[in-house]
Amino acid sequence: MIQQDMTATIRQDFGKGASHRVRQDGLTPAILYGGSDKSVALSLDEKSLTRSLLQLQGKNAVVSLHIEGEKGKKVHHVLVKEIQKNPVSDTLIHVDFFEISLDKEITLAVLVNYNGTAIGVDLGGVMNISAQTVKIKGLPLDIPDSIELDVTSLELGGPGFSCKDLSIPENVSLEEDPERTCVAVVAPKAVVEEVEEEELEGEEGEEGGEEGEKAAPAAEESEASSE
Repeated sequence: MIQQDMTATIRQDFGKGASHRVRQDGLTPAILYGGSDKSVALSLDEKSLTRSLLQLQGKNAVVSLHIEGEKGKKVHHVLVKEIQKNPVSDTLIHVDFFEISLDKEITLAVLVNYNGTAIGVDLGGVMNISAQTVKIKGLPLDIPDSIELDVTSLELGGPGFSCKDLSIPENVSLEEDPERTCVAVVAPKAVVEEVEEEELEGEEGEEGGEEGEKAAPAAEESEASSE
């Protein structure tokens, strides 16, 4: 896994008004979670942070976070947990960091890169990718940035590649069903039918979700009465 350095300062002001003032000063508000202490409010230079995040786009990375003004200065090893952006200007609004230990295993979703043009695609088939990422467990610095898979041998209508066909480094483990299909080459019609089926399942799920929301207050009342 790649590593990246970032520098932040401790933020003393809180709330929406304070965050707005921070952004006006060319800074981005952030929160550091995890570790032995409670969460820490931070601010980072927006331009520098934007450049760093662009370099990390789509990649897992351990960030070495240096916090200015912190007592007993140390480097915090963190993951970028969440990034909030302005939907109109695409500028950074807020970033969440999560502190980790380099000596403890974690599980992360790792991108799978499918390389080459499959034989079946040359014959009119369509690449049907079922797994954009797979879960990998290991020490943070041992987890790969991505996993490469050559798909040139895939034939139209063939069995495709499953998780067991992925090349996983020996010092980490794959936290997936080995038989889970990652990619296959299918006829164009099969892809259309699969998309329509997923849309239908989504509509049914929305109907079920409405019922669940209505039932939630009753569950809360039941818990309250039991207390």
